[in-house]
Amino acid sequence: MDLVEAHERDQNNTHEPTSNPNVASGNIDTDVQVAIAADADQAMENMATGGPTQSNSETKRGLVGLSPVLRFYKGDNIQGRTLEEILQWSDSKLEYTHDFIQILFPIPERSNFMLHPAATLDEQTMEAFRNNPELQASMRRALARMLRFFGFDYQIVNVDTDANDTATIQRLVHILPNPEVFPRAARNWMNSHNDLRITRIIRCLRCCGMETEAREFYRALRHLHTSRTGHPRRISDRTFMYWTRAAKRDIRIPPDMSDVEAERLVTP
Repeated sequence: MDLVEAHERDQNNTHEPTSNPNVASGNIDTDVQVAIAADADQAMENMATGGPTQSNSETKRGLVGLSPVLRFYKGDNIQGRTLEEILQWSDSKLEYTHDFIQILFPIPERSNFMLHPAATLDEQTMEAFRNNPELQASMRRALARMLRFFGFDYQIVNVDTDANDTATIQRLVHILPNPEVFPRAARNWMNSHNDLRITRIIRCLRCCGMETEAREFYRALRHLHTSRTGHPRRISDRTFMYWTRAAKRDIRIPPDMSDVEAERLVTP
């Protein structure tokens, strides 16, 4: 059973209230706002299949044959929702809506809460993300929105390096709790269905070739698990076990598979 499905089954009849005082607004670091905005502008320009004058019908034809996940990340409307729409949602709507995370951060395993029954990561979709900077830039925007929801700052720093007399750009990622908003955000998401969302996010990032982001998010979560400083609740050992599996296992092995089954799967 999908990890997200297990808890969200109990949540699917919950209606969104008009407000939630425990949902923090959060902040995204100025550097990452600029970096993500630049990535997004480039992504929107490059992902158009026929340029800025292309008609809607031509755009639709360019999406024919693509998986629902790729169509969604290229701007298509999947059963009434687009990426741009979800990125504009309030924290309250993100908290109380349970069928968007599966398309925003897809994984190979199926879930009963999908917007589209085929919105999973197949090999072709994973390969497309791994080799397409524009698709990764769009997923980075989705990650930034969810990190803000969780109360984290997300920083991207481009560093010039000189290796073997060849100038290169190294992208450094830092994910840290925002001390002003994180305590309030943590009261909302810790020990809830959001723990399962985090498992999904880490697994999705790794499957899509974004190991740096997955590693840094896991590093920040590991610090929270070992120290209660700055947050009001304790992350359970069981929850952290799933996060660790998502971050460190062979991506062929889902986090909810037992260690015995996992060993059997990878042993020749």
